Parts: sequence; C-alpha cells; structure tokens
Amino acid sequence: MLTKHLMRYMTKAISSDILLNFKRSVAEAKRVVTNSEHTLEIFVSITDPYSYLLLQVLPEIKERYSIQIRLFTVHDKQQGMFPDLEKWHSNSLLDCTRLAALYELEFPPLATYRPKAEFELTPYWGAMLEAEHSDTAVEDMQKIFKQYWQNMPCSLVAKKQNENVSMPLTLFKTIADNEEYLAEQGHYLPGIIKYAGEWYWAIDRLDHLEKRLNKLLHVPSAKTIKYNRQTKSAFTSPLKLKAIADPVILYFSARSPYSYLGLELAIKLCQQYACELVVKPVLPMMMRGMNVPRTKKMYIFHDTKREAKKQGIPYGFVADPLGKAVENCYSLFAMAKAQGKEVAYLLEFARAVNSQGILADNEKGMRIIAQRSGLEWEEAKKELSNQSWRKDVEANMDELNALGLWGVPCFRYQDTVTWGQDRIWVIEQAIQANASSKMRA
Repeated sequence: MLTKHLMRYMTKAISSDILLNFKRSVAEAKRVVTNSEHTLEIFVSITDPYSYLLLQVLPEIKERYSIQIRLFTVHDKQQGMFPDLEKWHSNSLLDCTRLAALYELEFPPLATYRPKAEFELTPYWGAMLEAEHSDTAVEDMQKIFKQYWQNMPCSLVAKKQNENVSMPLTLFKTIADNEEYLAEQGHYLPGIIKYAGEWYWAIDRLDHLEKRLNKLLHVPSAKTIKYNRQTKSAFTSPLKLKAIADPVILYFSARSPYSYLGLELAIKLCQQYACELVVKPVLPMMMRGMNVPRTKKMYIFHDTKREAKKQGIPYGFVADPLGKAVENCYSLFAMAKAQGKEVAYLLEFARAVNSQGILADNEKGMRIIAQRSGLEWEEAKKELSNQSWRKDVEANMDELNALGLWGVPCFRYQDTVTWGQDRIWVIEQAIQANASSKMRA
C-alpha cells in the first residue's frame, strides 16, 4: 500500500512542467557546451506507412527551422511491443489514408497497395542505408519510399537490384545496430523523431515539436503550427445539429490514460452533436495476460501528459488502477447504467485515477467516485463483489476484435471505426456526413 501511495506522487512529480522545463534547459546547455547543431534523429522503416507520410513533410520542417536531420533505417517494429501486429498493420493503412487526405499528401489507394515479400525488400534496405549518409538523405529517402509505396521508379533502388540479389551481412548488422540504438534510447516505433531527449511520433506529434522549436529557435515563423490539423479538424461545427439517431460507441479501458482522454473528448463531441454516447468497457491488456514493456508505458505516460495539456484536460497525478481498482470500477458499471449514469460514473472514475491521485482499490476511494457520479453509496457498496460484469466485458472485447482492432480507445459511428483519442475528428466527419445526407433527403 505504501508503494501505491508513493507512486501517485512520483507520477505527479515526473509529469510536472517544472521537471520538463528543467530537462529541456539541461539538454540545451549540453548542446551549447559541445557546440552541437540542432539535430532531429529520425527512425524510418520502408514498410511503415507513417514513415512514408513523415518523410513527405520533413523537407518543409528542415527548411523552416534550418535544422539538421539524421535518418536511421530500421527493419520494423520491436517484438513484444504490439499485442496484434497484423491488426496494427491493417489499421495503419486505413489510418494513413485518412491522414494523407487531411494533409494533402501522397498515399496509394488501398485497393492497389500490395505489400512486398521479405526477399523483395533487400534492395530497398540497401538503398536506404546508403542514403542515410548522403547530403541529400531526406530527398533520397523520399524517392526510395515513393517507389515502394507508389511504384515510382527510383535509380537508387534499381542500382541495388542490379548489384546483388542478397544484401551483405554487414548491412543487416547496420540495421540491427540502428534498432538497438532506438531501443537503447528508449523507444520502439518506426516513424519516430528524437530531439534533445524527447520523442515525437510521425505527423501526429509534430505539433509538439513545432511548439518546442518555435520557442527555442526564435525563427521568423515562431507562431506557426502547421501539423495540428487533427486537433483543428475536431469540434468544427459552431452550432448543435438536430439530434443524431445513431450513437457514438466508445470501447474503453479503466486503466488506459488514452481512454480517459478519449472519454472526455467523446462526451464533448456527443454534446455538440446531440447524439448518444455508448461506452463499452474492456479489460486492460495486462489483465488479459499481455505484457506492456516499461519503455512503452513511460512513452505513453509522457505522451498522454502533453496531449492532455493540449486539450486542457488535467493529467499526471496517477493512481494506477491495475487489478482491484479496475474490478471495482466495472462492478458498479451495471448499477450506474441502470440509473442512466454510466458515462458520468466512468468519467468520475477516470478523472479520479488519472488526475486526482485517488486510490480506487478500496472502499474509501470508490465511495468518493460513486457519490460524485450520483450513486447512493450504501447500495453501490453491495455491488463491489458483483462479478457479472466479466461476461459483458469479454463480449465487448469480442466486438472489438471483430472490428479488426485490438486496443483502446476505439470509436465507432455507423460503419466508421477508428482507433485512438486523437482520431475523434474521423468520427466527427462521419457524423457531419450523416447529418448532411439527412438534410439532402
């Protein structure tokens, strides 16, 4: 119990702006002392669609900030970091199709895309490793990726195809070294940027990097944020529309910090469009027998903090609900739902464990949460031993798997399904399209 009490305050401390600003000051001081240039270290994989989109915007970033870019070729995602790689890959193609449309970037139609076999990738890796050290590395990488994704001929790849069918072991070792370096530095994804101790994933987190560079470098366009369309594209209707018949469905985990943000945003969205929000709880991955490595947990923690801050949502004073607290949460869900208070109840729980440091593995914490959400505590307390929720939670997970997804938060509106709290704009577009079609009918 003492550990749980201490951990709450540790999370509060390590997520504080004071510590973040101190770390940034130290990183900048080291750069100045060593007379080093401002440099982005970027890890890309030829089969990763997010890497392809990122490469398309790097020239603009490089020119705007006059910043150095160092590219590293990696093979793919680290084993053990993803519970279902096949579903991840399938979702990433659809997701990047949407992102490409949002940012007006190139991406192949899903109907025409054909992934290449492992032996076909050899010349691409060889060309990428050679391009890493070129003065025109970003431009060369763009050409290589364009051949893979768009079937546009590239002399750099053709050269490697003509040289040899197999790649020398030294090149495989270089890729392995790059992947080892990525892991040692503390990350696991391709399409990731490292700048002075912090990580920025693909286009999705470029706005955080822009804000940091704008403040640090004092460039003429210091107030420009170009890569925040995901945020700007959400909550765009100035007025409430007439009630939308179809609900927004949210697959939610009581432990997931991204689910907490997703719930806050989904409530806001449904209020704006006067539609019902249906929340379907699922078990956290670690309570389904899956492992979440510490590297991944720490990145998610810090990433949630900055995403929460961007949305004006409190986060950081975390009382991890893994185990008994999650069970307590779900045991009262049916009672709250019977009273029409299930969304308010889950919101109070999520706020309590993610931003208020309330331990929910005991009656004291659950009493606070239940009463805040309008539940009568003496009745609620009797339900804490209820285990009937397990069947419903398992059925919700089966639904999620049937949709081709594996984790939370996930949203569904009619036939539109998307993963991630930062994809609320996809659901909003679907709502708007539905409303427009009804108005035309």
